[in-house]
Amino acid sequence: MTKTFFLMVCLLSFSLFNAQTQQPNIVYILADDMGIGDVSGLNPEAKVNTPNIDLLIDNGISFTDAHTTSSVCTPSRYSIMTGEYAWRTRLKSRVLDGYSKAMIEDTKDTAPKLLQRNGYETAMIGKWHLGWNWVIEDEASLEMNPKNPYQFNEDISKKVDYSKPFTGGPTNCGFDYFFGLNASLDFPPYVYSENNKLIVLPTETMKPDGKDKDFPDGRKNDLVGGQKLKRKGDKAPGFKAEQVMLDLTNKSVAYINNHKKDKPFFLYIPLTAPHTPVYPRDEFLGTSKAGIYGDFIQELDWTVGQIVSAIKANGIENNTIIIFTADNGASKSSFPVEFESKYKHKPSKNLRGRKATLHQGGHTVPFIVQWKNVVQPNSKNNTTISLGDLYATCADILNVKTDPNQGVDSYSILSLLKGKNDYSREASVYSNFAGRFSIRKGDWKMDLNPKKGGSYLFNIAKDPSEKNNLFYDNAYADKTQELTSTLNNIIFNGRSTEGEKLENDGPKTWKALFWMKNKHN
Repeated sequence: MTKTFFLMVCLLSFSLFNAQTQQPNIVYILADDMGIGDVSGLNPEAKVNTPNIDLLIDNGISFTDAHTTSSVCTPSRYSIMTGEYAWRTRLKSRVLDGYSKAMIEDTKDTAPKLLQRNGYETAMIGKWHLGWNWVIEDEASLEMNPKNPYQFNEDISKKVDYSKPFTGGPTNCGFDYFFGLNASLDFPPYVYSENNKLIVLPTETMKPDGKDKDFPDGRKNDLVGGQKLKRKGDKAPGFKAEQVMLDLTNKSVAYINNHKKDKPFFLYIPLTAPHTPVYPRDEFLGTSKAGIYGDFIQELDWTVGQIVSAIKANGIENNTIIIFTADNGASKSSFPVEFESKYKHKPSKNLRGRKATLHQGGHTVPFIVQWKNVVQPNSKNNTTISLGDLYATCADILNVKTDPNQGVDSYSILSLLKGKNDYSREASVYSNFAGRFSIRKGDWKMDLNPKKGGSYLFNIAKDPSEKNNLFYDNAYADKTQELTSTLNNIIFNGRSTEGEKLENDGPKTWKALFWMKNKHN
């Protein structure tokens, strides 16, 4: 009896120890083009209702000054994966499309690769938008776009062999499993892939959608039409854009339900809402007070609720980090600026600017983390953090060392999650669609533009809405010089973390570095 009791105590102690030392699951939910004003728990004036995201706020920590590294999709997502600014690659501006070449090199470490090496099952369900390598007929004869080194200079859709596996996609970048789309839901081809193959061949053509040239008072005023943008292109039979959010939700829930209990998992869920085309399912139409855009956000919130419910149902909530954020600010296409007064809803809240700009509204995003028994419930942190910090944070959670020349712009936020402040980032750099630069250091933010009168300097602490431009005030010349010097060091050292000097890919200087003309050549 005594032996049996002793054995039971030992087994119980071992089980408790194992539960306490097991690495946490990580679920990373990424909205597509969503501002901080689009979450009701962060914006009392919002005309949308997001109860499931709000519950994450109640149970976790909200970062009030979280930023993407770019105000557009592809470079922002590159930083999330690699912990590196995208302009360190050959892509100095713009985004990729559905036929672009793979952007992440085989030699580049990624957050999922890091987790995979350390015992995690890794999966991605959603929108990739970092290119992959299709099998293309006579590819050697094709020219690349001079403005985008990963994109072909012509329509190659008829040259792609859709039946062949592609390379350079999610499963080559650290994911054990992938289900989803190559690029944004307004780019062809409109077809789902699983791992490195298409599920159904795109043998049909998607009809284009968008602004009507015959709209009363002109195409420009067809604002709702613009919200429904879809480009013409190849599509799989039966593919419907309005069903994509439901499909991604169901796949995510199924993955959580079927996960291996003996291994931690990393599940990256880059959703397609509320990016164009703004297509909420019928059951969500009219549920918000912000038109179809608000309805789409409420469908996105429903998706978040389904994912969290699956985590709870599987009894893993206490050992799962749930992160909700977005890849950049709200789009003017998804929710035209004219609609702000019509619906009394501001996706950027009190901030200036939207997606694709250097202003705060272009790259300030919601960033909410629930981690039971670690993160203080209903807490806030005003540290200026970056979505590029995922790589270093994962390494810190695992307590593993990484190659010092990987994740060269990533800093761990683990101490912030635990209520401490060992975050060591000196400055953050942001870029826009045109590849122009902005730098934030402390309370100060500077945007650089070659256009006369187009550069900005703001004290964000005193002027969060960026109304008082100090760039051309001689009293702040020392500040602009300091910020320019810091930006130059971050660019030309090939890294913003400590370590040996590295070279960026591509030219040493490029058009966006106009103030560096004739230097570093």
